[in-house]
Amino acid sequence: MSSPSPTLSEMCVAKPLALGIEWGGGEVLKLRLMWSEGQEPSLATPAGEALQAALGRYVAGKEPDWPELPLSWRGVSDFSRQVLNALTRVPLGQKVSYGWLAARVGRPKAARAVGRVMAANPFPLLIPCHRVVGSSGALVGFGPGVDMKKYLLQREGA
Repeated sequence: MSSPSPTLSEMCVAKPLALGIEWGGGEVLKLRLMWSEGQEPSLATPAGEALQAALGRYVAGKEPDWPELPLSWRGVSDFSRQVLNALTRVPLGQKVSYGWLAARVGRPKAARAVGRVMAANPFPLLIPCHRVVGSSGALVGFGPGVDMKKYLLQREGA
């Protein structure tokens, strides 16, 4: 049996945002979205550099053209993956509700389950869970905080 591949961490910074990348076995295990205060860029891979450039474009209000990264889907249920894949098709600047997303994947009564998927999204910003809002349009539930969700939606013109 071989030993597990070493992990690697990188940090992309484009004020006011920072995006941490956790690598393992040649795949992105998760991304951590946060405010950039106290963070310094730490890039070690071409993929990290590409993500840094895309984050800079995003913060500048331009189309980010996110790079295709080898995302690890290990431990993500089929339902979660369906929801996250559907979410990738929500365009920049558009908001959708948890119920809309549930219906989109054929489970119209699963809005709460969609909320749990959003809370566990391993790839925030690339998979734009910040675009999912309450049925009334309220900005609810976002790991990095509602202030960041508001910032991201304003940045996208939503």
